[in-house]
Amino acid sequence: MRATDGPHRVLQLTTPQEKGRDHEREVIALCLDRLFIGERQVVRSPTRSGLGLRSDRERMLRSLRENLPELKESTVSGFRRANREQHGITPDFDPKSCLVPVDDRRFRHLFRDDEGWDRFREAFPDSDGTLRISRVGFDQSCTQALLYTGQQFDWTVGLSGFWLFERSLGGWELAGRAGTDVS
Repeated sequence: MRATDGPHRVLQLTTPQEKGRDHEREVIALCLDRLFIGERQVVRSPTRSGLGLRSDRERMLRSLRENLPELKESTVSGFRRANREQHGITPDFDPKSCLVPVDDRRFRHLFRDDEGWDRFREAFPDSDGTLRISRVGFDQSCTQALLYTGQQFDWTVGLSGFWLFERSLGGWELAGRAGTDVS
């Protein structure tokens, strides 16, 4: 609930969508704190789920369940639901106001040949490589959250993975991570 000022103080209920956006922003902020990001970090827009091609999704989900045993099925369902469609990177995804969304067309242009990383670093000197991020999926009670991130620093240097967060009275905390490093 929020109070609005004025001659007739009115209480407004926070909608479930606003509450969900608040939780999503909190989880994204916690995750960004754990990543190597630049002052003006390039993020690929639209969002990416990290589940790969349709043929790889079940294998990837099986791996997630094995590597994150506390992961609830309702959280997996929430993640899949949140990532059915790609979404542009908007201020809702940028709680720290440090992300620079770059669309797929510009990415293809920057990385069109072997000079891609040189071109990228010239265009975005304050970015520590590139970042991909998913929407956050929540379990039914909004006490568990799943997020995907991927970072690329050069042609053969990067990392990607899924982040599991759990919410208690103290707020959201990292509960586990499953991913890969590419070097």
